[in-house]
Amino acid sequence: MLLDTGDTIAALATAPGPGAIAVVRASGPDAVAAALKVFSPRPGERVAHRHVTLGSLTDPRDGIAYDEALLTFFRGPSSYTRQDLVEISCHGGSVAAATCLAALLREGCRLAEPGEFTLRAFLSGRIDLARAEAVADMVAAPNDLSLKSARAQLGGSLSESVRAIRERLIGLRAQLEAEIDFAEDDVPPMPRERIGAVLESAQAQVAAALKGSETGQLLRTGVRITLVGAPNAGKSSTMNLLLGRDRAIVTEEAGTTRDVLEESLSVDGLTIVLSDTAGIRSGAGRIESEGIVRTERALGEADLALHLVDGSRPLAEADYLTADLVARVGLPAILLLNKSDLGTVVGDVELERIGIARRVPFSALRGDGVDRLQEELSDLLETGGLRANDLPQTTNRRHIRGLRQAEIELAGSERALREGLPADFICIGLAGAIAELGLITGEDATEDLLSAIFAKFCIGK
Repeated sequence: MLLDTGDTIAALATAPGPGAIAVVRASGPDAVAAALKVFSPRPGERVAHRHVTLGSLTDPRDGIAYDEALLTFFRGPSSYTRQDLVEISCHGGSVAAATCLAALLREGCRLAEPGEFTLRAFLSGRIDLARAEAVADMVAAPNDLSLKSARAQLGGSLSESVRAIRERLIGLRAQLEAEIDFAEDDVPPMPRERIGAVLESAQAQVAAALKGSETGQLLRTGVRITLVGAPNAGKSSTMNLLLGRDRAIVTEEAGTTRDVLEESLSVDGLTIVLSDTAGIRSGAGRIESEGIVRTERALGEADLALHLVDGSRPLAEADYLTADLVARVGLPAILLLNKSDLGTVVGDVELERIGIARRVPFSALRGDGVDRLQEELSDLLETGGLRANDLPQTTNRRHIRGLRQAEIELAGSERALREGLPADFICIGLAGAIAELGLITGEDATEDLLSAIFAKFCIGK
């Protein structure tokens, strides 16, 4: 990891390969000078701060133009990196952009490391570490909700909370350490009730920052929904219906699905990962039994189960075996009474024995019940804390670990206060909490930590 920001870096800022445009970016003290060696403004055009200039890309070695391009200049500190920064937009494809980048490197620029532009934004103080990580989260967002969550974090939602907590704890620690250091100077001790109030407030704020963080992990990974049921209950047909295309093989022969098939779709801006599994029944053959083992494994990794039964006939032993398996795993579930187009004959007593309260009459053949199923899914997700207007402050595992560790440290300080221990013992937990919160926003970040974080970025960002 290069923490020296004195040189000039350059990189391709857009994905390589065919496209309408490509952008080459350079940042540093020599960014403009290097750019003007490879870019020639049209007569009458000039390069100015926050101004887009039309011109040509030329090879400095022979002066021959090879593309028409636009150059945008941001003078530091009014730029992403707080350094002079230029962005050259040329036609897409691999040749023009690569030729431009190679020319910049010949003119003294260095090829940027992954995430180095954002690293420079962090090192210059333009953004803190949590907001820098939000940049990567926005780029990698798999769905609308995760994009909104990352955008809120980029705007400072988490950083402001963490910084406010940390500053209060620093103030409390400073006052307590003053009492320790100047005990002989009759410094009046801070009332224990006031210490307790600060600790209680900090603990509540950390808990608020953590609220929904576990469920928020689903924004990144997607909600895993496993379709289970007896053979020929209609799992594969249901998967194909929800996907809007044929992905699973559908036949009238029972037991044709012997492996777990996975596909993704979006519901209310959230990624759903569907798993079609082998049917559960007793007396299955060796190959089919292996499929059932994989079904059990898929349920163990799932967040929710869709249990399909053939509602046009009385329930069989296989339906109850499946229900027992879902109950054993402890998953929230929705019962789909499939084949409603043939009429539903399953009785209330049978449904009570299945034990799933959420029930949807459904026809995988005609598509009846899909809207009701989506409503039930949305309701379950909201019950679990995933609301589009109430997103968690962070879905980043590093932030969640730091906040939890801060909780533990604050609990230690609160325990020392409750047991009447000297201020030294209260300060131990305070110091630990302050350090953990500082790692989230970057005040106490080490070079190794920065290397680990920014190595995950793409080059050019």
